[in-house]
Amino acid sequence: MQLSLFRILSFVLYFTLSNIGAMLVPFLQYKGYNPKEIGLLISLYTVSGVVGQLLTGFFCDKLCTVKKIFLPALCVLTVSMTLAISFNIKLIFLIGFLISGLMQYILIAVYDSWVIESEENVKSKFGQVRACGSMGWAIGVLVIGYVISKLGYLYVNIIYVSGLIVCIIMAIKIKDISKKSNKCIKIANLKKLFSNKEYLIVILSLLIIAIPLRAYYQLSPYIIETLGKGTAEFGIFNFICSISEIITLFLTTKVFKKISPDKFLKVAPIAILIKLTILYFASSIIFVYLSAVLQIFTYPVILMVGKMLIDRLCPEDFKTSSQLMGFAIFNSLGTVIASLLTGYLISNLGINKAIVIFIGLAIIGIIISIYCDRKIKDKTI
Repeated sequence: MQLSLFRILSFVLYFTLSNIGAMLVPFLQYKGYNPKEIGLLISLYTVSGVVGQLLTGFFCDKLCTVKKIFLPALCVLTVSMTLAISFNIKLIFLIGFLISGLMQYILIAVYDSWVIESEENVKSKFGQVRACGSMGWAIGVLVIGYVISKLGYLYVNIIYVSGLIVCIIMAIKIKDISKKSNKCIKIANLKKLFSNKEYLIVILSLLIIAIPLRAYYQLSPYIIETLGKGTAEFGIFNFICSISEIITLFLTTKVFKKISPDKFLKVAPIAILIKLTILYFASSIIFVYLSAVLQIFTYPVILMVGKMLIDRLCPEDFKTSSQLMGFAIFNSLGTVIASLLTGYLISNLGINKAIVIFIGLAIIGIIISIYCDRKIKDKTI
């Protein structure tokens, strides 16, 4: 029963979050911002999420709960994104937008921890639960791309709020995590995490690999625009990315029985290099869609390798903190760096030169993944 509830909640949550999360660049263009401003705003949006994840992980471990953090975050997100979508007054928009970033990143990271720290039959199906989320995201971006192009952002707001209300109802029905009281934990104790060399190697390797991938996501809508296409095509692009993830998420558990996560990680930067190269030479929308198919080897690999390695390398009393800190660094901080770099490079050098620079970073990512494999070698099989 709990597994079914997690699957349904995952689908609805990611369907809802995709309404804006997958459309940040078109959304900010609609609000009148240029590429450099968009890069800065996406960075600020993500930075607020980084701070939120670091604090949230600590309080989840200290209070031995995930549900009591997840539910209030859902409620606050409902209000803040309504403000961001509905108001064009800059101050109100910025407040709503930044709070939304804080809440969205908290929700994604906390939800993953909720699944991983639940009973064994739920934890062992983490990939399948996440696959339901990818399916929700895929359908969400397809639907919202059509809604934006045909009806406008007012209807996006209606879909967004309705989806979050459903999520709140579903989350209430799911059991909270159960673990021993950890009220003696202090922020100072978290230094144990950063004295764990294997933990640091993993998250820093994932960070370096994630930066060119995040840049790829931000570069894609500009390439689609230069090809004379719009929001609907960008929705299809996001749909292909999300659908491609599902295969990996379903098969990861079986793959990890034959290949250790540190070895499997090496396929991600190679795929990112190919994605960016295709984007550089893209002469039609078909090539952009083709690059999206390679998502099967990128984000889901980074996500699953990161979650599994962090879970196995970190102490029991810091499980949630280690997950959220790791996610904040390799996912959120990676987005911040990529967004700032992308906005700056597009504005000053142009799209093609920006892609070439990120191709170079993808090559560095390949080298880093080999280094990570040698340092963590065979310890998690």
